[in-house]
Parts: sequence; C-alpha cells; structure tokens
Amino acid sequence: MRPLWKGLVTFGLVSVPVGLYSATRRQAELHFRLLHEKDQAPIDYRR
Repeated sequence: MRPLWKGLVTFGLVSVPVGLYSATRRQAELHFRLLHEKDQAPIDYRR
C-alpha cells in the first residue's frame, strides 16, 4: 500500500520520516461518557 503523503517530522536536529496511509476499514465509533464519581452512573445533561 502506498502512502497518501510522505514527509519528515523534525525535533531539533533529529528528523523522522513519516508516511500517512488511509484506513483500510472503518472501526466502530468511540463514545465518551462522563461518569458520576461516587456511583459511576452516566451523567445526563438536561436543557
């Protein structure tokens, strides 16, 4: 598989070659939920 983009990431005097590749398949989406500290229940926001 060929990279979509090739380049260098430079940190001071050190350069690291990098390549950007497209994803081969889509994974499940991540969902982040805030949990109440005491009982670990999800926090609901009301309008």
